[in-house]
Amino acid sequence: MGSGMTICPYCDHRNIPGADVCERCAHSLTSFHPPTPTTDVERSLLRDRIRVLDPRSPIVVEPCTTVRHVLRTMVDYKIGCVLVVRDSQLLGIFSEKDALRKLNDAARELGDRPISDFMTAQPETLDLDAKIAFAVQRMDLGGYRHIPIVDESQHATGVISVRDILRYLTERMTVA
Repeated sequence: MGSGMTICPYCDHRNIPGADVCERCAHSLTSFHPPTPTTDVERSLLRDRIRVLDPRSPIVVEPCTTVRHVLRTMVDYKIGCVLVVRDSQLLGIFSEKDALRKLNDAARELGDRPISDFMTAQPETLDLDAKIAFAVQRMDLGGYRHIPIVDESQHATGVISVRDILRYLTERMTVA
């Protein structure tokens, strides 16, 4: 690690010296008051990384895949989202929330349109080493139920959902 780098206590991003806010998560680095956990569950959230959630492999589709095919895939696989990928690069995400907000009653008429017309482009992503607390914060601020997990080359390797977070919390509360 470079000398003088400021490590964000929320997301562990290495920021340049003198930065006022974290480049990754936008938390203030000047009024530095890291969260003080008071319970075992809070300590776990601030310590554990996304990798402990064991993110499931993503179901991916091409941008030209039809809405009809994507909806059928989501139903068949019982999943809440698909990742839209071209040449191994993540372009977007299409979730059940997108289906409700962007398609709604018109899903049948829009069935032959490409999913790229309705996906959320350039979605928020995280890597396996991000803290679970950071994932929760990103989901809360963005109103997301799913976040793609990417590797160092920005290739999608997994997806976490609010259900994964709830399962994690339930396990920690049972242990505590």
